[in-house]
Amino acid sequence: MKACSEFISDQLDRLGCKVNVDKLNNVYAEKTFDHGEGVFLINSHFDTVPPNPRWIRNPLRALLEGDRLYGLGTSDDKASVASILYALGRTENCRFKKLELLFSNYEDNSTILDGETWLGTQYFLTHNHLESTSGINVEGTVENGRFMVSVGCGGRVGFNVTSLGKEAHSSDPRQGRNAIYDMMKVIEALRKMPSARMTVDGHEAYTELNVSMIKGGIAVNIVPGECEITCERRVLPNEDWDTVKKQVDQTLSGVGDVKFKIEYKKPQRSYIIDRTHPVVTLAKESVAKVLGYSPKFRVESGRTDSTYLDQIAGIKTVILGPGETAHIADEYVNVRRLGEFSRVLYEMLSRRN
Repeated sequence: MKACSEFISDQLDRLGCKVNVDKLNNVYAEKTFDHGEGVFLINSHFDTVPPNPRWIRNPLRALLEGDRLYGLGTSDDKASVASILYALGRTENCRFKKLELLFSNYEDNSTILDGETWLGTQYFLTHNHLESTSGINVEGTVENGRFMVSVGCGGRVGFNVTSLGKEAHSSDPRQGRNAIYDMMKVIEALRKMPSARMTVDGHEAYTELNVSMIKGGIAVNIVPGECEITCERRVLPNEDWDTVKKQVDQTLSGVGDVKFKIEYKKPQRSYIIDRTHPVVTLAKESVAKVLGYSPKFRVESGRTDSTYLDQIAGIKTVILGPGETAHIADEYVNVRRLGEFSRVLYEMLSRRN
């Protein structure tokens, strides 16, 4: 990540930007122009996840086959970084007086610094002030070969449930109470919680509660006294975080004679901006002018950096970018979409006399 941030920093320096790199290797840059009005933010991230064993191609070497550029992080989100650098290099007469550029690290994975757990953009915005009031989070929004404009994304309710049984030697399990068996009842109850949907312009954001990790027991010959599950429930912009939390509490309160404890993590709240906001109009009109069609709107069920841009910095942010696949074996970006988005972003930035 340090090497990647150095590469991005060098590119930005060559493009005439004032560049700074923080403790988490987030790269922040500013570029001012002779004309234009206001300050505009462009954000993307450059970290990704480790390759899974199902890759057929070498994940650490870019490979172009037809219209597809394969490689780890090509779609999420290194193609976005490339498109930003390309568009910025072409932009001389900008519609904005100043551009703020934030290339985030630790978007896909958190890290610990000085005893606190951070995501990159969250850390940067907590320790720095940005002038922008609107911006774009360049993240993949391609669906069926066409760009969509995302006007919001979901939050998350994360929590751990621990069932409390009683340890005993397995030679006589009657002396104990199997916490894993009790946890089966908890999981079965959580599986019955209703899913959630939000439809915008025919695109459906869908989510349901996910039991993502489980651990329990200390030895093969011991009845487990504790079992813990880690869960999350994404919260769509048409929902309320507190209401979802109450659903979880009510569901668990109906689990028979099981003794358990629950610990909620710090919530991540959803956001949505009005589709009539000027930054939404700019994105939509730029796609239409460059590509000849009016993009539809959608919301993301997952979290993106735009969540923190909205909630920490108050920056109204649209999500738009060339990626279509993410975190899959043989991840790729369509180079046609990459070229198209580079032109769209250039159109968004260019000042017309």
